[in-house]
Amino acid sequence: MKRFLAGAGLALSLFTVGAFAETWSGTISDDACAAKHVNSSQADINCAASCIKNGGNAVLVVGDKIYNIENKDAIKGHEGHKVTITGKMTGDTIHVDSVKM
Repeated sequence: MKRFLAGAGLALSLFTVGAFAETWSGTISDDACAAKHVNSSQADINCAASCIKNGGNAVLVVGDKIYNIENKDAIKGHEGHKVTITGKMTGDTIHVDSVKM
């Protein structure tokens, strides 16, 4: 019985660790321009916002890596800005829980 409880506790703790959100810092851009918008200039902000509004996919540029954003409504108003995102990643796609500038 003790082994069962210890095993169940270990399995539960491993599952819980996997459920925690992660954090990334980078720049919100669109998939067409991606790393071209990392300076956060007004032109970058306008272009990224326009492309995403018109159907482009939102991405997070972190250094030389580009991650897709699953729920682009969560980043609305932050297009072209440097941000810190908290969420969950599956493959190369982030589901955004929160955004901070």
